[in-house]
Amino acid sequence: MLSNKQFNAALGIFGALLFASFILPYHVRPLSTYYNDALVALGVLLAISLFAANLKPNLSLPKIAILPLVIITVVFVQLLLGMVQFDRVALPILYLLLATAAMLIGATWSGLPNGNDKICLMMTSVHLLASLSSVVMQGIQIAGINATPFIMFIERNAQALRPYANVAQPNQLALLLCLGLASIWWLYQSSRLDRWTSVLLALLLLWGVALTQSRIGWIILPLFVMFCFSKRSDSKAINRYLLVLLLAVYALMVIALPTISSYLGFFSGSVQGHIGGRSERVALMQQAWYMATQHPWLGVGWFGFGPEQVKIAASFPATTYAEHSHNLVLNLAAELGFPVAIIILCVFAWWLLQTCVLAKTTRAVQFASLCFIAIFVHSMVEYPMWYAFVLIPFSLLVGMVHQTRYPSDDVPVPQAALAFCFMLGFALLLWLTVDFQRVVFGYRVLNVAPGVQTSLIEKELLAKPQLTVFSDYYSYFKLTKLLPREGMDEREIDFVAATTSRFGYVHALNKLAEVYALNGAPSKAAQVMLTLQRLHPFSYAQYFDYWKSQAELDQRYAAVFIAMPKRDAD
Repeated sequence: MLSNKQFNAALGIFGALLFASFILPYHVRPLSTYYNDALVALGVLLAISLFAANLKPNLSLPKIAILPLVIITVVFVQLLLGMVQFDRVALPILYLLLATAAMLIGATWSGLPNGNDKICLMMTSVHLLASLSSVVMQGIQIAGINATPFIMFIERNAQALRPYANVAQPNQLALLLCLGLASIWWLYQSSRLDRWTSVLLALLLLWGVALTQSRIGWIILPLFVMFCFSKRSDSKAINRYLLVLLLAVYALMVIALPTISSYLGFFSGSVQGHIGGRSERVALMQQAWYMATQHPWLGVGWFGFGPEQVKIAASFPATTYAEHSHNLVLNLAAELGFPVAIIILCVFAWWLLQTCVLAKTTRAVQFASLCFIAIFVHSMVEYPMWYAFVLIPFSLLVGMVHQTRYPSDDVPVPQAALAFCFMLGFALLLWLTVDFQRVVFGYRVLNVAPGVQTSLIEKELLAKPQLTVFSDYYSYFKLTKLLPREGMDEREIDFVAATTSRFGYVHALNKLAEVYALNGAPSKAAQVMLTLQRLHPFSYAQYFDYWKSQAELDQRYAAVFIAMPKRDAD
């Protein structure tokens, strides 16, 4: 059992690293949030190390932690059947293992004296501080101030500006701000904030949500108000008129944002534009449903949505290239199959019903419920739990809630086993970071201007190392350097096709089409160009013009061009 000092240290370390993951401005290709995720992963490992510091460590083992292990088991079955490649699912498996560990940590911390209160204090402090810091960063971004390298810089131009602080994605920032609002609720309920301080902070965060122009706020915030309407045990009643007033103020902020932004010197989208704009997610969901129905038993493979989308996109309306269906339910069905998806969703729904609805809820469980509402709403239109800085805090709260509803005795765990897990995890995290950084350098080499001496750099950084979990990216480097030509052998053509399936970027699809056109397969080339138009509708016009100019010079391009979609095709 952790001493009080060790418990406080664990909370402080984890909280500090979680906060750092929200404000770190370093986002690089190919995985823009790798370092943010690595920070919170390090927090989990250091929490494990503090358990290992005890001579007789104990852990709670919540049964809900079986769910991520079920997904891992199914992924290994897919590996054995050759449906997925290990290097493509290695990181997702590690994320699921970290989620399992976070559930165990949350349950164990919950069983300590004042455990729930301390967990919630840490979580609310981190999310509120990160939220307030992010609103300040948003203000700097809309002012056009270049505060790099501390704050990400956004150019003020004719396009709608959606400030995202250092989270680097407006919808992710909106989720963080909603979690900050949930944190204000808990801090008020626990008498750590008074009413008017809470109202002032809430108004600041609502302004931040409005600035993101994220539509998830339109759903999450009314649900928060409905949640706070009802009087629950272990919580103070909140004036309903005040709640409605706050929601109305947010609505006015959203409606008036275009006018406000014009006075502040930047351009923002309107409500009408967001409502009547292009809906790419509908097509993504249609594609996910099609994948699930065509592969009902085991799906297309974990993290297989992107490659499968490239294969089938020509048969669907224009959307965008994505590696996720932007809907948690459909994504589970598409990548794991209906049986596993239904089991996971039903078990978790039953668990939520038992822990957060039917049982007598504490203030801590109510705070967790607000967080669950925000994350689940966001998961219906994007994939927040594919980021460790969302998945791990979520899993920690799941462990805490499970222990509150189903208290279990701690199980003795060998100190050596925990120490080994920490050392192995730390070594693996360090190696992964070095491995990832090599890929980052590779992307930088690709951007070196022609004429610069790059041969030695290319040889060292673009060549695939013997041991890596990012082998796909080295194939992408090779594809980028490859020039389409006549007389390519079948192995080269298959390589281009396979790599383009993995990276369905617009330039990769165009290159594959050229390879087919120059090697006697015009029908395949036309099909690829149709796929390009479906996945990259906004970029299609420039490639249409390119093929038009080439068709005037080369009959092989002309044979493809006549079968391509029109320049302004929907």
